[in-house]
Amino acid sequence: MARKIDEDKIARIKDAIMHTIVEHGIEATTIAMIAKKANVSGGYLYRTYTGKQDLINELYHDKVDSLYKELEYLLTINSNTIKPLIEEFIRNRVTYFLDEPNASKFFYQLLHNENFFASEIIKEKSAELMNSIKKIGVKSGEISKETTVYQLHYHILVYAVDYINFTRKNIFGEQEVTIDDVDKLTDNILNILK
Repeated sequence: MARKIDEDKIARIKDAIMHTIVEHGIEATTIAMIAKKANVSGGYLYRTYTGKQDLINELYHDKVDSLYKELEYLLTINSNTIKPLIEEFIRNRVTYFLDEPNASKFFYQLLHNENFFASEIIKEKSAELMNSIKKIGVKSGEISKETTVYQLHYHILVYAVDYINFTRKNIFGEQEVTIDDVDKLTDNILNILK
């Protein structure tokens, strides 16, 4: 029973940090704010995590790990061309935003957190995935041989998230994020990588 209570508390903490950061920003969010929103004591939070950045790092690693698992799966079903892989990956980002706007905004903020540095494991996994995608893309003629792993990483993993969050702000008052953005984003990415 104690394990179930702890799992519930951890889930509440993760949900609380996501909502607090979306509402107040990473820098303004404090452990006290997270603890209050999660309905746990600050002491419990500090027994579980060394601080706010430790919790942020765990959430970032969890999210990146899920994205890499998604890409690995998409690679297994798209071994000759990258367009369907990119299209499905983008569709999932747009759907995620439409279904879970707070979680999507939170991930956007994590991507742009200056205090976060990717672990060596994340860097290696990203390079491995991007090299696999590049190999397929070069062979199919969808990616230029000169395209770097860095460019692939940005255009596949970050570009859509940035576009969605820029569009979400509706700065020019012209557009909202819709599922119709998938085709445009896919074509844009493929044109950039060629």
